Amino acid sequence: MTEILFVEVTARRMEMRACEIAERTYVRGDRLQIIVADQKQAVRLDDLLWTFRPGSFVPHGLYKGDRDELSPPVVIIIEEEKIPGFEFLLMLDYCKVETVGQFTRAIHLVIADNRERLEASRRYWTLLKDGGFSLRHQKR
Repeated sequence: MTEILFVEVTARRMEMRACEIAERTYVRGDRLQIIVADQKQAVRLDDLLWTFRPGSFVPHGLYKGDRDELSPPVVIIIEEEKIPGFEFLLMLDYCKVETVGQFTRAIHLVIADNRERLEASRRYWTLLKDGGFSLRHQKR
């Protein structure tokens, strides 16, 4: 069963927090798939992963549709599909229940300082809970 962690962040820190999670996942030796909302966010996150912390190195790339097991350990993707070989998911957007269920662990970033996004995340929590997922919540 997929374990899902809801992590509260501010809108201003969302992408920085995504980088921190990516770095921690990479250091553990796990492969992380990051689903973003659009191409603009994908490019911003790609750039930020190279510069977010001095001395940090997180091998990553934008997913280009190749199903190569030799892809970097952190992959940024816009499409909602599971890339073979990746068991950890970071959601910067909302994903279908079926997509989330294909991963071992998933993290959903809750934008706590945006009322509309906060309410959407609460509805998403209920949807996933009703789907039988194991859910946890972490405040900022």
